[in-house]
Amino acid sequence: MPRARMSGALAIALLLSTAVSLAQTPAPAPAPEPPSADGVVETVTVEAQRHRELLEQRIATFVASIVERDRRDSLARWQVPICPLVAGLPFDKGKFVFERVSQVARDAGAPLAGDECAPNLLIVVTRDPVALIERWWRQQPRLFNQERGIGGIERTIRTAAPVRMFYNACSVAPLVSRTTGGRVADACNTGALGSRLVRNSVRALYSAIAVVDLRDMNGVGIGALADYVALRALAQIREDAQPGDAPTILRLFDRGGDGGTGGGGGAVTPLELSPWDRAFLASLYRVDSADATQVAGIKLQMQHELVR
Repeated sequence: MPRARMSGALAIALLLSTAVSLAQTPAPAPAPEPPSADGVVETVTVEAQRHRELLEQRIATFVASIVERDRRDSLARWQVPICPLVAGLPFDKGKFVFERVSQVARDAGAPLAGDECAPNLLIVVTRDPVALIERWWRQQPRLFNQERGIGGIERTIRTAAPVRMFYNACSVAPLVSRTTGGRVADACNTGALGSRLVRNSVRALYSAIAVVDLRDMNGVGIGALADYVALRALAQIREDAQPGDAPTILRLFDRGGDGGTGGGGGAVTPLELSPWDRAFLASLYRVDSADATQVAGIKLQMQHELVR
């Protein structure tokens, strides 16, 4: 056989043997399919839903436990410009508390008066709050909340709370609350026609007094005290507030203000306004008081604020 033909036959034989070898080699196992994208999305969705429901429950507990509420009226908030006055502290500390409370009011969207104003938010620090308040009450009884009667005022005076709060608030027509020019007290109990969507009256804070017992500070810093007073002064907070496990400065005096775990199932007590506190104040002043769904609106707004 000619050499060229033999070479060609050899090449064909080699190709055939290679083909047979390849045919006998088992095919590689198919790569495992990646996890279903739908399954991942479903898991994330379920977890997000659980977190959202838990957050809604915590917010509902927080709001319901801290606010003074008459179901016929809105939650109380300042409807007139706030004019703070701080007394009983050295000038530098008093100035700090004044500026801090004013800044918290601005951040929340609460109305704040200018430099020239008549004080209607009085923050007084003293070593003998009982004697001070009793003397003050005798001299200017109209400064103290009369809604609960003399018994309510006396209970607040005699309480062991480090900060005693007195609120002056009343129900006014929604339009009146926006047009009083600072004279809410003159328009108290003014009614208006309401509906299922709009309240016929709103709760208007027109003055408040915070009396701080200097003997009960137990190492609480001036910044923490200022934030605590600001939160309680800008909203009518219950004296027996039980905010659940929400992180809030309202627990500041539960364990001496040490920033550890106070009441509420081991919740951490912040030493400044927490995101929950800020979200509540911002929601209180953002949602229309006249809206019949004000409380639900506050809870929803808080959810948006906290998630953001």
